[in-house]
Parts: sequence; structure tokens; C-alpha cells
Amino acid sequence: MKKLFYWLSTPYYFNPSIKFKFKVSISMGIFIFLFLYFFRPFYLSSFTELVLEYTAFIGFITFLGIFFILFIPPIFLKKYFHEDNWTIGRSLFLIIIGVFIIGSSLWYLGNLFKNFHSFRSINYFRYLSYSYLVGTLPIVFFVFFNEKKLREKRKKKAEKTINTLKNKQKENKVVLEEFVTIYSDNKKEKISFKITDLVYITSEGNYASFFILTDNKKNLKEKILRVTLSKINNELETYKNIIRCHKSYIINANYIKDIKGNARGYLLKSNIISFDIPVSRSFSKNSLENLIK
Repeated sequence: MKKLFYWLSTPYYFNPSIKFKFKVSISMGIFIFLFLYFFRPFYLSSFTELVLEYTAFIGFITFLGIFFILFIPPIFLKKYFHEDNWTIGRSLFLIIIGVFIIGSSLWYLGNLFKNFHSFRSINYFRYLSYSYLVGTLPIVFFVFFNEKKLREKRKKKAEKTINTLKNKQKENKVVLEEFVTIYSDNKKEKISFKITDLVYITSEGNYASFFILTDNKKNLKEKILRVTLSKINNELETYKNIIRCHKSYIINANYIKDIKGNARGYLLKSNIISFDIPVSRSFSKNSLENLIK
């Protein structure tokens, strides 16, 4: 019982695509038509004429009914049909409601064929039971196998994503351990440092001050080089954690612990920097929060 409840609660993708809904509807309509026409179960075995027309009529109504159920309710019940809330149980409930509506419609519209067959002699509840037997089983099997297919597809996609992230982390780790060398404007002087040791850079006139951790990250040391922040920013643009947050500052986001201020101006706080670093107004608070995660 618990396994059944767990299965019914399993997330199931509700495809919002109109093309997909049309494809499912037309497929089920054709399946119902072909099944009834060739096998003629239940009362259909007594038909002597208009078998093709009647079974095609049932297939057509099935197509319209399924498309209506898949298309109209999600328009008014967006939250209920949202893919984040959709489960196998909800899919099966929708099937039950759908078969009820389609079966009832077919029983009522059967009057169109009353001159060729005593359609009204079929009890409504019996006809509805026929509808569930013919319509429910194939759709339930479709949901079951489709869920299994989607689950395996999601699993493979997740494994691929995880492996990609792991590879990127390995690449980033290698990159972050690299030593970076920045040359002065005249190419005669340079500063070399490990990118993980860089805390921030600020400009002072024609010079840039590099604040780098030394002595196993115990001390913050300043190194000065005649070079523009724009040139430094271009040199370090491959390192996603190194951000030019202000016209006068480049920071290592790994050392930023908090944000304060408002839309008029934000400030970045760090445990190893004695002051708050200003931020350009081009950065939103949300973008800053993403940077320091």
C-alpha cells in the first residue's frame, strides 16, 4: 500500500505543449477507433451496418474529449496543473474524469445512430463501464511506461549534469591553483600571485594596489604596479570569482561574506578587509547575492 501511495505521489511531467496534447489526443482517438472497428467488443458485435461510421465517430469524440480535458482545465487551474505539483496520481485522476466525460458524451450522442441500432437499450452505467475498460487500460499503461521512460531520461540527464559539474570543479580547482602574472603598462615590471590568494585590487591614480594573502593566508600584503584596472580585469576575466564591482575595485568573491546598503548603493563586507567595498549601481542585490554564494 505504501509503495502504491509512493508511486502515485511520484512527480510526473505535465507537458504544456499544445502540439504534445494534440499528438496524444489524436493517437488515442485513432487507437480507440481501430480497436473497436477490428475487435468489435461488447455490443458492437451485434452491429450489421455503419460499423465504420460508428467506430470512427467514437474515435473522433474521444480525440475531442481528450484534447478538451488536456487543454481547457490547465488554463483555469494553472497552479493545480503546474509541472512542479503534477504527479502520477493526478494524471490517473484526470484519466478517470476524462473517461467519465467522454463515455457519458458518447452514450448521449449515440442517439445519432438510434435508427440503426437500439442504442438506448444499453444501460448508461454498463456503457460507462465499457468506456473505462476500453479507454482506461491503454492510457494507464501509457502513463506507467512513459513515467519509467522519463525517470530514466531524467536520471541520465542528472548523471550527465553531475559529471559535467564535477569536471568543471576539477578544471576550476586546477585553474584556481595557477599562478597569475600581471605586467605593468611598460612591460618592465610584474606581479605574480596565486589567484586563490588575491583578495582585492584597487586603483590609485595610475597605479593599482594588489592585496594578496601571504604566510599561509595569515597576512594581507599590498603590492603596487603601474597598470590600469581595465587591463587587469581583461587579464583575469577567465576567473569567474574575480569581479570588477566598481570602477575602482576588483574583488575576489570568495572573500566577500555579506552585502549591506540599498538600491542607492550597496557595500560588500569581508572578514579580512577593514572597510566596506563600494559597488557600482549596475549590480542588483540579487546578482551580488549570486556572486557570493
